[in-house]
Amino acid sequence: MAVSPDLSGVQRHLIKPVYRYHQYQADTNDCGPTSVAIAVNALLDQQALRGPVVAEEMSRVAFEWRPLPHLVVQRIPNWATFPWGIVRYVRKQGFRARWRPFGTLERLEQNLRRDRLTMVMTGEPWRWERGHYTGWAHIKILFGWLPGRGFLFVDPGFPRSEKVNRLEHHGLFWQDQQTFLRQWRNLLRIFIEVEGGSLGT
Repeated sequence: MAVSPDLSGVQRHLIKPVYRYHQYQADTNDCGPTSVAIAVNALLDQQALRGPVVAEEMSRVAFEWRPLPHLVVQRIPNWATFPWGIVRYVRKQGFRARWRPFGTLERLEQNLRRDRLTMVMTGEPWRWERGHYTGWAHIKILFGWLPGRGFLFVDPGFPRSEKVNRLEHHGLFWQDQQTFLRQWRNLLRIFIEVEGGSLGT
């Protein structure tokens, strides 16, 4: 594997080499836990977490004392991961995290400028084909943006390419802006911000 990808043509991107910690979720619905593993490993700058292990841990119902004692369902095993589950798990690793709906392009660009890791939830949740439900949702980490080309993601949904001269070799995958915005809007433009210090505003 080449040491680093050529990002000279990407107008805005994270400084943190999050792509170094790309993991492939393979034939599972573990995009959320795998994205968590990638993000935490990038912040730690070491291979500490593995997606399957995180998925198993997040599948357990958790208990919180504050503000009142309550159970927390972080994810439905082998199906869906909830944003509050991601936030809870990341905080347990010692990092700041929060989730919000109704994100904006301005916020995504601001986070890239601030080198703040951002996970986004996208999908086609209302899709039906020939009377069968074929809806889906996906979680991935925003890495860069190039107007006219689209957004660049560290995406656990794809394996690395064997072609060393391609960004995909480094776990980076493009999605055109129109498709991304539509699929993000379908999931209420939910985003999760993660970083080591105070999140600020």
